[in-house]
Order: sequence, then C-alpha cells, then structure tokens
Amino acid sequence: MTYCAPPLPGASLAAPGAGRPSADGLDHARARLATRLVAAAAPDGLLRAPCESRVLESALALRLLTVTGVDPDAQERLTRRLKTALDEGGTDPVQEAAARAALGEYVDGPAALARLLDGFDHFTAGRKRLMFQTVLAELGAHPYPELRSPGDVFEARGQQRWLVTEMAALKVLHAFGTGSPRLVSGADWRALAPCARPGPPPYGNHLVRTLGLLALRHSTRHAAAVAARARELRAGLGEDGGLPYITGLDVFATALGGLALAGAGAPALTLRALATALTERQNADGGWGFDRGVAQSDVDDTSYCVEFLRAAAPERCGAEVAAGERYLLSRAGADGGFPTFEPGTASEVAITAAAVNALAPVPAHRSVVEAGVRFLVDRQGAAGPVERSWSLNESNALFRTVLAYDSCRAAVPGGPAAAGAGRARARAVARLLATRNEDGGWGHVPSDPSDPISTAYALIAVARTPAEPAAVAATERAVRYLLDRQRPDGGFVSRPDQAGPRPFAYHVPLLTDVCVLLGLNHAAAARGRAGA
Repeated sequence: MTYCAPPLPGASLAAPGAGRPSADGLDHARARLATRLVAAAAPDGLLRAPCESRVLESALALRLLTVTGVDPDAQERLTRRLKTALDEGGTDPVQEAAARAALGEYVDGPAALARLLDGFDHFTAGRKRLMFQTVLAELGAHPYPELRSPGDVFEARGQQRWLVTEMAALKVLHAFGTGSPRLVSGADWRALAPCARPGPPPYGNHLVRTLGLLALRHSTRHAAAVAARARELRAGLGEDGGLPYITGLDVFATALGGLALAGAGAPALTLRALATALTERQNADGGWGFDRGVAQSDVDDTSYCVEFLRAAAPERCGAEVAAGERYLLSRAGADGGFPTFEPGTASEVAITAAAVNALAPVPAHRSVVEAGVRFLVDRQGAAGPVERSWSLNESNALFRTVLAYDSCRAAVPGGPAAAGAGRARARAVARLLATRNEDGGWGHVPSDPSDPISTAYALIAVARTPAEPAAVAATERAVRYLLDRQRPDGGFVSRPDQAGPRPFAYHVPLLTDVCVLLGLNHAAAARGRAGA
C-alpha cells in the first residue's frame, strides 16, 4: 500500500514550528519500534501476531465443554474468564448476553442484539443478525428465531469457505434447536467435516470450529471426534483462560510489518528473511491467507504481500509477485471494485484500495487500476458514512483511499481517473482534518477518544498532504501525540481495531506497533522532503 513513502504530489512541508518533536526523537521512536518488530519474528520467519481471547468464543467454548462433559479444568478457566469480563464491564451487549447465558444467567438477548446492530450499515448486516440470534439461542439467552424458509436463509454458496462452514453450523443448530432435523442435508454435514479433524482450527478460525463442533454433536457418527476436539480445545486458550477468535494474523502482520520495517530502513537481510517466509506461505491459487495454515486466500492479505515482496526482494520473488497479481486480477468485480474473498461478491472500499496499490506499479494493469479508482470515487461520493469494515476505524478506509489515489495519479498522470482521484483525495483529507481531537489524535469515529492505532492510520494520509497547511500542522500534532504515548519498552497500547465477524472487535496487539511505525515513517519522510 505504498507504505515506503513514494514521491508526494504538491508542495514541500513548511519549516519546523514551535513544539515540533525533534528529528532525533522521531527517529529514536522509530528505531525502538523497528527493534520490537524484528524481535517478534518466529523461527519460521513470520512475525508472531497472536490474537487475544474474546468473550464470544469463550462462551461458546464453555458451552461445548459443558454439553460434551469434558475437561472440567478448562471449563473452570473459561468460567473465570467470563466472570472477569462481566465484572470489568465494557463488553458489547451481545457478548455480554453470550457470557451470561453460558454462565447460566438470564439476559434479554434480542434487545442486546438490537442495540449492537443498530446503525451497523453493511451488506452483511442481515446475515450477522441471523448468526447472532442463533448463537444466543444455542447459549440459552432466548428462543431460536422464527424463519419463513429455514432451509434457504443459511445458504452461503459462492462465499468464502469458512463462511460456508459457519452457516452450515448455524443451520444445523437451528434445525435441531427447533425440532426440525430433517432440514439438515448431507452437504451440511460435509461442510462441517473440517471442524472434526485434529490439528489447528480450520481456516485459522476458533469461532467456526467451536460452532461446527456444537453442530456436529447432534450427529452420532461424529460423537467421538467432537469429544476428542473438545478435549484439545484447552491448547487454544490464552493466558487469561479465554479462547480467541482466530489463531493470529502472522502473515498479515509480516507483510504489513515488513513494509513498515522497509520504510524505517531495516537491513536488506532482515527484509529478505521476512520475504522468504511469506513466499513459503503462498497458497496454490497465488494468494495469501491471514495466518499460517490458512488456505483461504483473500485480496487484502495478498495485496500487502505483493507490495512487500516487490519492495523487498523483486529479483528473488518475481514469480510469487506475478502469481499474486494474477490472483488479484481474478477477483476484480464488474463494478471495478474488489471483494475481500470470492469473485462476484460485494466490492468493498478498503479492499479495493489495497488492490489498487498493489497493482498500480505495473503498466499492464492500468485499466484495472483506473476502474478501481473510479469505484472508490463513486463510492466516496455517495451519501452515507465512511466505510468501517474489517477495521472499526474511519481513518483506516480513509488513509487507504488516499494512498490509492496517489498510486493512480503516479501511475496514470493526467488520466480521467486521476482527475477524479485528486478531488476525492482532497475530500478524504478534509474529513480527517475535521474529525481529529483536541489532543492531536483520532479515535475510531469522530465521537471517540483518541488512540494510537486510529491516529497512526490518519497520520499516513495527512503526512502525505504537504500542500495543505492544516495537514502539516495536524502531522506534527499527531507525531507528538504518538511519541508521548510510547511505552518504556518501545511499544504502544491501543484499543481493539480489527473486526470479525463484523462488527465484533478483536485484538491483535502487534498491529498497533506495526501501524504506528508506518505512520511515523510517513511523518519522517515528509520531514526529509521539507529539508531537502
């Protein structure tokens, strides 16, 4: 995503102003962050980016162990995790409902669901409502939802593999929960089969496996496998006794962290080691998944990997980059946009921006890049809120689109798409400048307090806007905000930013360090150009 700070359009930054953090202070902060990222490398070369536990998966795990009657010790650990979460507060209404239901307490599940999804403007909202209703019913929070055509509403043909498995699990749970097991087909049982296999959870997804095992317990044929996998569940529990949503984001963090390290001037040997680790995780279709062992490729991870490999080891990784580009091209939609997973599904703003940035440097992809930018401009011009998708941040989608507009204008200067991109870029930056907080930072949305990862996202965009005096000032204040919050160990702590299933937040702490380094790199590059 052009994180290595290519040339910027516009004028130079203004001279240093009063209160501006020193260049030495900024460089020292970046060096400490880079050192932390290098230290996060696992023996296989990928950066370790584990996911923290979450209430939803912990509640479902407790339910699974309870109904199968296995591992009392793990049941106790999960119980403590849920009680602690309830005591500490701050859990969203649906996850609070799930925790109380798993602990045997009554809660008004439907009302909680309505409160969470109120205002969730996304093409997946209907499916998410059905999912959460069924999950809360399985946990005992309220009755199963009444459906007009229960055999069809759980259909997920043409969607990503883990979603097909997830929806099959929900269908089975609903069918048995409402006394209609005849609705379950052989295809449904086959879709659930990966959940019964030993080893890591399929698709790196603990939520999908736990739902799958809860569904498979209704099949006498799978009873032994369900009990065996339930006994193995303790291996996935975190130090706090809870279960995370996914196994981690090691591939995602390595590609993005590699770009951050490249922008911070990391040694070529370090970058090549990360690049080699990524090439070893490329899937047969040419794409990448988010973690080791995840065979479901997606546009977001593939875009990051293509950009990093091209930047870090173009001679050594040319074949892998070309395969990644072919994967991306195969996902382009008729509307010019890109979906996260399968072709033909809904295009998304942040994902399209990622693909544009990965493809823009190659002249042969010019038409696809221009079509992608037209999609972004049209979507940005439509009425409605700024997209919040796999990130809960407005600033995430905004900085991605700013980078995509810059990539298009650099690759196709003077073209019709570039003209529209310039106007759309100005609107995106204006939105960021209008929504920053008094402390110089940004939150997830304008009404939220500032946090480091939201601020880092916004900093990438405003630091690349030297022709706008307000952006120059915002850059300096954002840098100060971040440097003031760097911990003694060099790292940063932020609120959860990732979402899955959308709109549920989950937390991968390493991503905060990665994204802050990206933001500070762009600020340092802007200063370098101002002093040139």
